[in-house]
Amino acid sequence: MRNLIKPVLLVVALLPVSMSVTAEPPHKDTLPPGLQKKADRGEPLPPGWQKKLDGYERGDYLDAEFLRYGRVRDLDDRRQRVEVEDKVYTIIKDTREIVDVLRGRR
Repeated sequence: MRNLIKPVLLVVALLPVSMSVTAEPPHKDTLPPGLQKKADRGEPLPPGWQKKLDGYERGDYLDAEFLRYGRVRDLDDRRQRVEVEDKVYTIIKDTREIVDVLRGRR
């Protein structure tokens, strides 16, 4: 019985440490405050975000941040059109899967 108590106590002692390591980032569901201010003023995305956007293709899943930053319109009960910078994404509403990408000129 004593051999069982030590491992259980060790697990209980380390549980809070492991939970703090897997904590969610502070801006998981929202844009960082500085970026939100820029978005509200209509300024373009920073280069890092633009680079992240350039990698999206048909079949990928659009990050939730772009739904808040871009202009979103419902096409029907299943699909949405998301306009971000010079790109237009048609996505499935429930999963955010990209079904079409239109790119503007640079």
